[in-house]
Amino acid sequence: MNPNVSQSLEADLKSESPDVAVSSKGIAPRLYSYMDRWKLKKEERPSFKRKAMIEAVKLSILFFILSPICLFQLTRILLFFPDQTKYDLKPHLATMEKKLNTRVEDVTFKSANGKNLNGLYFKREGAKCVFLLSHGNAGNVAHRLVHVIHMLNLGASVLLYDYQGYGQSEGEPSVNGIVEDGVAAYDFLTEEKGWKAAQVISYGESLGCAVACQISKQREVAAIVLQSGFASLPGAAKDRFIWLNLFPDFTFPQPQLNNLEILACRHTPLLIIHGLKDNILPVKYAEQMFAAAAEPKRLVKLKNSGHNDVMDADLKDYLAAMTSFLKELGAKT
Repeated sequence: MNPNVSQSLEADLKSESPDVAVSSKGIAPRLYSYMDRWKLKKEERPSFKRKAMIEAVKLSILFFILSPICLFQLTRILLFFPDQTKYDLKPHLATMEKKLNTRVEDVTFKSANGKNLNGLYFKREGAKCVFLLSHGNAGNVAHRLVHVIHMLNLGASVLLYDYQGYGQSEGEPSVNGIVEDGVAAYDFLTEEKGWKAAQVISYGESLGCAVACQISKQREVAAIVLQSGFASLPGAAKDRFIWLNLFPDFTFPQPQLNNLEILACRHTPLLIIHGLKDNILPVKYAEQMFAAAAEPKRLVKLKNSGHNDVMDADLKDYLAAMTSFLKELGAKT
């Protein structure tokens, strides 16, 4: 072999070029490349600063995924449990009309976004006040007739309504929406049914306690009654989802349904009722609201009640508290 050609081939073998290789029969396409070509040179390896930046980005993405803003996009799943079943209530309503000297009306009115809301209006003969009943996060108006019966027995009229997406009400439930729905129900009572602001008692049950407080913030009411409620939505969420304690309250979507802030301001007479055996929304929330609230205020703890059985387990004490409260308001017949 020509020495010059031999030297050329030897040089090619030592070369890092992946294009050609030498076989015993001559030059053929190279079928491999050196592993060293896949190793980063020392100066090309990521620096500590770059690694730290990459990890920070990963943590930021995880932080956002677990954040209140992202989580609360799922509020319809996590917070609202609407029942859209159309129950036949005619026999029950007829009995209530006959035995409780009450006229019952199926009513429809519009929320702020133009959606039709459905409700039941119970006009008690001779009533001096009306309960605006904002119910909890599950079921619909059909599940609150027991509440209505006891309120009628106290001599009051009642408006029981469904939020958007509940019962026969149009639309979809949302945190902001339930507040607008409650205010729309208040306006219906005062503008369409002729009730004065000083006659309207804003009554909230469970999630409805936040709605009742928001109504009292945006409209004048005679009194506020909160049954089995929570102090604030961020607070309740942090108790349910531990990682949310990493986030300050201001990072939660609006409105935050913070009853503590509303009750700390000047307000009409307040009655808080809560069961000591409530495992869904513990009595500590009632205690927090009572501690934060300005006067006048009253807290009644029902020793036998859980979250959904107040009207059964402690009916006598419940009615005694309600009767006394209405008497102080001068609203009882």
